[in-house]
Order: sequence, then structure tokens, then C-alpha cells
Amino acid sequence: MKDFRRVTIALVGMILGWAVVAQAQAVRGAGTTNTIPVWTSSSMIGNSSITQSGGSFNVGGNLTLTGSINDSLTLQGNLTDSNLDQSANVIGGFGGNATFPGNSVASGVVGATIAGGGGGILVGNSAYPNVVTGAWGTIGGGANNQAGGGNSVTVAGGFQNIASSTAATIGGGNQNTASGLDATIGGGGLNTASGSAATVGGGGNNTASGFSATVAGGAQNTASLEGATVAGGENNKAVGLFAMVLGGQSTSALGQYSLAAGHIATANYDGSFVWSDTTGIAFDNAPNQFIAQASGGFALYTAPNGTAGAILLAGSGSWSSQSDRNVKSNLMQVDGQALLLRLAALPIATWNYKAQPGSTRHMGPMAQDFHEAFGLGEDDRYISTVDAEGVALAAIQALYQTVTQLKQDLGNKDQQIAELRARLAHLEQRP
Repeated sequence: MKDFRRVTIALVGMILGWAVVAQAQAVRGAGTTNTIPVWTSSSMIGNSSITQSGGSFNVGGNLTLTGSINDSLTLQGNLTDSNLDQSANVIGGFGGNATFPGNSVASGVVGATIAGGGGGILVGNSAYPNVVTGAWGTIGGGANNQAGGGNSVTVAGGFQNIASSTAATIGGGNQNTASGLDATIGGGGLNTASGSAATVGGGGNNTASGFSATVAGGAQNTASLEGATVAGGENNKAVGLFAMVLGGQSTSALGQYSLAAGHIATANYDGSFVWSDTTGIAFDNAPNQFIAQASGGFALYTAPNGTAGAILLAGSGSWSSQSDRNVKSNLMQVDGQALLLRLAALPIATWNYKAQPGSTRHMGPMAQDFHEAFGLGEDDRYISTVDAEGVALAAIQALYQTVTQLKQDLGNKDQQIAELRARLAHLEQRP
């Protein structure tokens, strides 16, 4: 009630300020002519007398919020609703005339505020009053807005917006509907927030129908299950539990906790991420997949300015690691023969990853053995393809050198054998 007294004092000051300008405004209230009943926090205490002196109103006693000024501001005090809540209503803006009804607060409603707006259009005889039908409801302005269906409903402005559930809020825009408990629409047009605590930030023709579902903006987007989110774009759907569409067009996140983005991307299964470019469609075919389509290629960098990383070039089926001479330092020659000895001693086996079936076989060394043999890589749990390929290339070079030397040695031996055979033949021909 302290807040109510503050509102009362503020409105009295506002009324008296208007009176200086308007001078001989008509004041109509319940009770004795030229008096307005007084309401305190607990009871009526009689009437206040109002007299006019020049351009000012003089108020004797306390002023309650009951009465109207030129049909543009109506003050309704001493109100008690069916729950025995007591408060007052303030109705500003268009007060109505013989052609169009004015802004109004429904009977039995307390604590309502209509700050302004309302009216009608003579062409077509269209009336656009603002109406509050729920206790503690508020309409800031605009036209043909409705705040009701529950308590503490707010429409800040705009046109033909309807907030129809407790604590629902519409910031503005056109023909928006916030019908869920605690639902919010920031603006835009033809948006609907029908889920409890659902939010539509703006845009057009968007729907957030799940509990805590969110559509941030865009057009014709839908978030229909708990926690589902569409960040923007057009014609996107997040219809899985806690699913999300980052944006794009005609993209869908259907699985629980799935995420989709881009153009015609569909995350069908739970936990999947699907990204699609503009050249076609992309979709997952099993839960917990990461699917990305980028016909221009992929690049993953692990250092600033692209100095370390890998790239999957357009149309390629394999990754290319950054290997530019300009990004390398501390070059050292490799002793190929010593490497061959270490490679020959390296245990090689077939095996399967524990995360895969036993029937899925792989071949290669253990990372710990590889690291111990060659001292390559960041740690002993991984084998970089760059290091494995480097060892293989160095081994090939060493083997080439060995084979070349063997060929040379064999060539020399063949020559020696040929010479020996010639000498033997010569000896055999002697008598």
C-alpha cells in the first residue's frame, strides 16, 4: 500500500499541474458535487473539497483516485476485487465519444493502469480501445491492445496486441499474442508466445509454444518444446527438447539436445550437430553425430594467423596439415639408418579401440612405444599423422639408400664374378 500512496501523491501532483494549464477543467466524482471521495490504506474518511482560484485548484483534505478530467483521465478509487484485494485504477488516453468506446478497465478489476492511446478510425468506423481485464494489468499506450486473462499482465504499446496470462508481457509491435504464463514478446508482428515462460524477441509470425522456449527473431520460426531455441533466420524449427537452431533458412533441430544451422540443415537425432552451406542439404543418420557440409572447404587453425592447423580443401577427402617451411624452426637432419633400427624394434600390432566392436580392427604401434622410440609429438598418448608420415618417409629414404648401396655392391660383385669366370675359362682352355 505504500506504493499505492506514492502513486496517489504523484497523480495528485500531475492533476494539479494540468489544472494550472487547463484552468476551468470539469471535475466529476462520486458523492457531493465538486468533491472527490478520499481513500486511505484502510477506509474512506470522507470527501475532499476542491475550489478554483484563478488558474489553480485548491484541495482541502486528501485526494483519492476517483473521478475524471475531460474524459481523458479517469481515476477509480476505493476498489475491492473478488479476492478482497484493494487498489485503484488509472485510465488515460481516449475516453470515448458517441462514435467510439474509450479505453476501459473491466468491472471487478483493481490495480489496473492504461497510460494512454486508444481511439478509432472514422473511415470504416473501426474502434481501437485499449482494455485491461485482469488485476494489476497495464497498457502503456497504442491502440486496440488487451491485457487480461490473469494478473500483472503488461502491454507496453503497439497495435492489437493481446497479453492474456498472468505476468505475460508484450513490449509492442503488431498483433502479437502472449498467452503463456510469464510469456514475453518484445515486439514485431503476428508473433505468439503460448508456452509458460516462453519468449519471442521480435520478428514476424514466430511461435514459442514450449516451456521456456525462445525465438529471438526472424520470420516464421517455431520453438515448440521445453527449452527449445531458434536464434533467428526464416522458416526454422526447434522441436526437440532443448534443441536449438542457430539461424539460417528451412533448418530444423528435431532431436533432443540437437543443434542445426545454415541452409536446409536437419538434425534428426538426439545430440546431433548439423551444419549446411548454401549448396545442398545436410542431415544426420544416427544420434550424437557431427555433420558439416562446406563445399568451399574446412580450415581448423590452432595458432594465430593460420600458422598451425589443417585444411580440408574443396572437393577433397583428406586433411592437409600446415607444413609451410615459413612456419617451421629448429630443423635437424635425420639419421635414417638409426631410425631404421628403432623402427625395426617398434612393436606393431592389430587392435581395436575399446569404444568400437572387437571386429573393427586397426594396425599400428602404441603411442607410448612410438614416443619412446622417436621422441616425437606433444605427449605419449597420441600419434600425429605428421610424425607417423615423417617416420615413414625417413625410413623409405634410408631403405632407398640401403638398397642403392646393395645394388652398387651387387654390381661390383657381378663384375668380379664375370672377370673370374673369364679367367677360369681361359685356364680351362690351356693344354
